[in-house]
Amino acid sequence: MTRKLGLAVAATVVLLAGCGGDGGGRPSVDELTDVLTEGGEIGGEDFSLPKDQAECVAKAFHDSDLSDEALNAMVEKDEDYEPSDADTKALSDLGSEDMVACMSGS
Repeated sequence: MTRKLGLAVAATVVLLAGCGGDGGGRPSVDELTDVLTEGGEIGGEDFSLPKDQAECVAKAFHDSDLSDEALNAMVEKDEDYEPSDADTKALSDLGSEDMVACMSGS
């Protein structure tokens, strides 16, 4: 489970670091879930999440202090997006507790 949690957090960082929002408002939980279930690859490892875990993580992101711009960047997979310090902190604040709950199904 620790490995999956690490991959999920790494995937989020990659998606946020490699993504630019369109400024069109906050994406829905469903849009974020789709991105997390589609996943991608980090160092040859697939990081897609099962639907139930992706929904949990997506809800945590949606309810977090991450900006609309950061969440849109994730959905759009915009490779030019650079997260603000506030978004980096918001992602860090999300980290452990919420993600462990999502990965463990608690």
